[in-house]
Amino acid sequence: MKRYFPFIFVTICTVHLVACKPAHSPEENLIAADTIVVYECNERLFANNNCFQAIQNYLPTLQELEVNVLWLMPIHPRGTVKSVGSPYCVRDYLLIDSKFGTMEDFDALVADAHSRGMRVMLDWVANHTAWDHPWYKTHPEWYTTPEGEEKNWNDVVPLDYGQQVVCDTMLSVMKYWVNRGVDGFRCDYAHGVPTDFWQMAIDNLRTIKPDLIMLAETSKAAYYRAGFDWLYSWDYLSAIQNLFKEGKGVSSLMRVNKNEYKSTPEGKERLRYITTHDASSENAPKTFYKSADAALAAACLTYFLAGVPMIYSSQELGYLEKINFFDFKKLSFDSDSEILHHWEALMHAWKDCVYERYGEVVDYSTDEVAIFTRSQEGHSLLVAVNVTNQAVTINVPDEFIGKQVKDKLHGELIQLNNTIDLPGYGYMLLTKN
Repeated sequence: MKRYFPFIFVTICTVHLVACKPAHSPEENLIAADTIVVYECNERLFANNNCFQAIQNYLPTLQELEVNVLWLMPIHPRGTVKSVGSPYCVRDYLLIDSKFGTMEDFDALVADAHSRGMRVMLDWVANHTAWDHPWYKTHPEWYTTPEGEEKNWNDVVPLDYGQQVVCDTMLSVMKYWVNRGVDGFRCDYAHGVPTDFWQMAIDNLRTIKPDLIMLAETSKAAYYRAGFDWLYSWDYLSAIQNLFKEGKGVSSLMRVNKNEYKSTPEGKERLRYITTHDASSENAPKTFYKSADAALAAACLTYFLAGVPMIYSSQELGYLEKINFFDFKKLSFDSDSEILHHWEALMHAWKDCVYERYGEVVDYSTDEVAIFTRSQEGHSLLVAVNVTNQAVTINVPDEFIGKQVKDKLHGELIQLNNTIDLPGYGYMLLTKN
């Protein structure tokens, strides 16, 4: 059964909006929940100035990657007092970083994304603010201690959610962005903020936008009950990194996948990824994925196994170096590379296999090769991913032997024998009806 989010943009006139635009019709904006692809956009990789315009120019490429949720990393000005340059040190929730462009540029990016069937999520930092945020100047009592320092980070000061005024004020600034056209929030360090606040805020925000997307940066299942749609997959990330670093251990990855979904309620999901802005800042992706081909193989295994797929900006370029997300580092997103076309083929296949992907996983894996089938409503999918840099020959599952199948990556029909040869870091996606 195909599941849907009602993809309806609700436009509400407030004093903050420049103009009122007609809402899109439900028919125009119905989007299948099982075809959502998230793109985490690090603005500082696109340009040194006017980042929103550069990102807007890239939207056609994101469409080719099947992206329909654009997650913008923090767009707000960074604090300057005790600052280490982190974009997660927010100086004002109602402003945007001037390096990214103007508010009109932001509105244009959102409008263009909407016209292409994409939703836009903001990275939201609710746990703490910069020391030079206006709230700390005018209401220091809204913060948790006289000193104010967050125990994990000295450049920010934590808010006190035991005070109703703090809850109400934070909700009001979140409403501002929803009323401006934002479709959801990725909530940074979500478990630093009480679930009571999140439940109140999400309930209120969904009176404005019923289909609001809420992603929590936490793996704690209690945040599903607070109203979040998706949680992080930290255990899975460690498992996929270790698998490709060691070139063995597929069974361990499969166990981690099952365990994460034991705590994932029906109708909720895990965000799945092979790197993030944090992970790529801590270690260069090449630490785990030895080549761009290896990263593609890891993505194939990850996205077809379970969850909502997320692509971190730079992955589709085959960029495997460390990225400090505090800094501007312009990459060549305008290049028409072979690796980009491989990513596009992978994501086209992912979208096309919507029925098969929700079938039960039947695992035939070896220690070095992930092999599994998924079948539903008469549609069957065979996924095979070599996690090593050595060519391998694998046994074809009985249900596929002798069958004519379609290679979803190349669009070709193939008659299967008893075995399949896979090159190092090779992967295959084969379907039969």
